[in-house]
Amino acid sequence: MSGPKLRFCPESNDLLYPKEDRANKRLVYHCRSCPYVEAADPSEWCVFRNEVQHTSKEKLVVLQDVRSDPTLPRTKDVRCPACANNEAVFFSASTEEGMTLFFNCIKCGHRWRDYV
Repeated sequence: MSGPKLRFCPESNDLLYPKEDRANKRLVYHCRSCPYVEAADPSEWCVFRNEVQHTSKEKLVVLQDVRSDPTLPRTKDVRCPACANNEAVFFSASTEEGMTLFFNCIKCGHRWRDYV
């Protein structure tokens, strides 16, 4: 996608602004000084695009200590592989392998996963 192009009104020489034409379901550029309106090319329909890139380190920080999160569900139906405690917090996340269920031991903090 190339950078945005500035458009100017041929009548007033003012800047044209993007606006949604709801009746026709399309993007148009309009002048704020006069009634001039110009249809946007379909290749210009994306006015702004924000792509968020996360590093694996950032994702790790988000999932750091979930044991103290009161909004996450808890279960007593699992056994921690590290300390054999039977209470854990769990949550699901989408990974490269598909949907994954993560468990975090309440006692020792060990984290393990179960592929759904």
